[in-house]
Amino acid sequence: MRGLNQIDVAAAIGVSHGALVNYEKGTRDPPASTILAFARTYKVNPAWLLTGEGRPDPTSLDETYEISIDTAWDYLARRGDPVEKESLVKLGSALFQYLLEHGTISDTMSEKLLSLSA
Repeated sequence: MRGLNQIDVAAAIGVSHGALVNYEKGTRDPPASTILAFARTYKVNPAWLLTGEGRPDPTSLDETYEISIDTAWDYLARRGDPVEKESLVKLGSALFQYLLEHGTISDTMSEKLLSLSA
């Protein structure tokens, strides 16, 4: 997904190129230490690596919710008007849903989503 080559990935996580090829082909299962090294190096959820389920990024739901509310608050407060609870919940919820589905949000998409939800 990130366009990395096998040689660089293998070196970054401390395995041989041949071992990485075998892990990718499924002819050998990687040890837990390799999975954790990959997860730490590339900031990927190790459970997602193992099962393919859930979100690939390691951000917790609490962190995602906090990002959503902070972004909504910043958007609503930038005009200097008091922030209404209903507007904050509406915008925060829209951002939270987007982040759950996509993992990240660009500034451009954030602006679009906020302006449509406001």
